[in-house]
Amino acid sequence: MDKKQTLLSASVSFVVALLVCLNFLFNGIRIVSAQKLVSLNPTRAIELALQNNEAIKKTEKGVERAKANLRISKAVYLPQVGVTGEYQRHKEGQIDEKDYLSRAQMSVLLTQFGEIPDAIDAAQEEVRKAEIEYERVKKETVHALRNLWHNITLTQEEITQRRVIEVELQKKLEGTQKKHEKKRIPFLLRLNTELELSEQQLALNELQRRLDVETADLIRLTGLDPLAQVFLSQPLPNDDMTLLEAVDLAIVNRLDLRDLQGNIIRQERLVAETIWHRFPELTAEARYKDLHILLQRHQQNQTWDTKALYNPIIHDRERDAASIFETNPRTQEGWSLSFNINIPIYDGEKTANLRLVELAELEKLQLEYIEKTKLIQVAVRRDYRAVANAKERMEIEQKRVKIFEQQLRTIERVLGEVTIEIPGYRGLTYNDAFQTQAQFTEAQRVYYQTRRDYAKAKEYLRETMAWTE
Repeated sequence: MDKKQTLLSASVSFVVALLVCLNFLFNGIRIVSAQKLVSLNPTRAIELALQNNEAIKKTEKGVERAKANLRISKAVYLPQVGVTGEYQRHKEGQIDEKDYLSRAQMSVLLTQFGEIPDAIDAAQEEVRKAEIEYERVKKETVHALRNLWHNITLTQEEITQRRVIEVELQKKLEGTQKKHEKKRIPFLLRLNTELELSEQQLALNELQRRLDVETADLIRLTGLDPLAQVFLSQPLPNDDMTLLEAVDLAIVNRLDLRDLQGNIIRQERLVAETIWHRFPELTAEARYKDLHILLQRHQQNQTWDTKALYNPIIHDRERDAASIFETNPRTQEGWSLSFNINIPIYDGEKTANLRLVELAELEKLQLEYIEKTKLIQVAVRRDYRAVANAKERMEIEQKRVKIFEQQLRTIERVLGEVTIEIPGYRGLTYNDAFQTQAQFTEAQRVYYQTRRDYAKAKEYLRETMAWTE
């Protein structure tokens, strides 16, 4: 009885354990499958690329670094607080003299006028350049993703169309084999059908491998799981715009024009700042006890700072007034005022020539901007027309495929059925069939390539416009 209960208990435990394992296995497979299948539309794919792409993240860190450097350069405009201490000791014979003093130091820049300091100017330029580089990498990523999207979509469409042709060729081959077995058609016609089917299967295999590589590249750009199975749920929308609209978008979106605009604005400021070279050199100081108001000029720039300084004594040892360590008064009483001005009358035309230098640089930048704008207008016009050319070429090649396909099928009917006579198709040989077959295969290849060229031309126009919406 005990053995039966033991066996029954073991059997029940085994069944329960098996069911639990199957449950975990089933749920695990379902979760993994759900994780691997990812449906993407163009908007979501672009969002993922902008969030996860490593190149974008690197340039984003470059912007953060540049902004941090700018904050370092502007730290002088914030209050500065510190503590200083002094200690000295001297012994001569029986006399042991000690001297120590500590002060608080608090200063703040009240006002600043004149030129922008070189350090701040360089830091601002670094931020501006870093932001433009960040936008450039984002646009390049979006363009790369759109090109991949076109390629994947066209590859999938071509695979679908070629599979339909493959099925038709397989049916055709079955019929050809039966006719050859009944001695109704020669062996060469059967071989021609097998060759046509092999060409289609080779093209399908190449397309499938190409699709695998393109999908992997899309996953890399979007930052998805490398093992994910991506499904493109929507095609990219068509861009319907006039040439004038395309030119206007290019002028607004081109980063090289934005960079030139920033250079022009900075140069206009540099031209205006040359006037400070004629400003008198001023230095002044006003003091009341431990509070100082200072007006100082920078040594390297035409910049004047008004600074407030307060340095009260925190701790001081009471000492003999005749101490050898007393070189400066411990406390300052009363008030004092000093003022110095140096008015330049003639500087050898230095300021005038400096202004001419900056004006010439400004005019050079303005001319460069006009030239760049004209070049962009021509480039947009050229790429806009190239899209129209690519579209017409694609439509022509599509018609050529239909013509060669119809011609091939007619020749096959004439050669396959002795009783059929079609005007214009008399005296045909198997060489005509083979030649037409090769022409049909080449026409298919050219047509699919023109479809890719058309999509590439549209995206190249977008890149010229720097348009990512």
